[in-house]
Amino acid sequence: MKNLLIDSRIRKEENEYLSQYFAVIKIPLSKDVYEEISGHSDIFYCKLQDKIICAPNAPIKEKNFIIGDSKVEGTYPKDIPYNACEIGSLIIGSKYTDKKINTNIIVKQGYTKCSICVTSPNSCITSDFSIAKKLKENGINSTYIEENNIRLLKKDATYSKMKGFIGGAGFVFDNKFVLFGDIEKLESKEKIKEHIKKYNLQLIDFKGLEVHDYGGAIEY
Repeated sequence: MKNLLIDSRIRKEENEYLSQYFAVIKIPLSKDVYEEISGHSDIFYCKLQDKIICAPNAPIKEKNFIIGDSKVEGTYPKDIPYNACEIGSLIIGSKYTDKKINTNIIVKQGYTKCSICVTSPNSCITSDFSIAKKLKENGINSTYIEENNIRLLKKDATYSKMKGFIGGAGFVFDNKFVLFGDIEKLESKEKIKEHIKKYNLQLIDFKGLEVHDYGGAIEY
């Protein structure tokens, strides 16, 4: 059974489902960044193929993780060195990405991984128009969405006034598109459903629940 790194604020329903497929490893909240992202895997870790690069101050470190050069701390841009995203042969990041992550596409959006939900080696859903444009130029089929109903959590799991991103609200494994909440809560639900159907993915969502941005999830 593979491991799954995910924010410790996941709900019972999500934990029970994911535990059928993974050993769920809940990331404790860090005091080094603001509370909304303090347990997010896409803030402290970057997965590239079969390796994971993590911040020196990541809440969880394992012996096979590669320790990056940049500490994650404070607010933007010091909180984004590991917020890069791999799609096929492309590694998308920003000028602030840690040097141990060999990016081959640079974008202005520092919260790169937050903004991208990878659905296959050549497709994704993104909430950033400039990223969508750049990816299409590089042969990636990207579906652009505008979404205001993804929630971020405070450390006590109450809702923040800040808006979450699609990249942190779900992930794909074994041809399953897992959304952390009920897709019917989203303004962009029809575009997401269309994308999922196009790439022959099975939608797994959690009926009646608000959609949460947990910083995605990393399987290894």
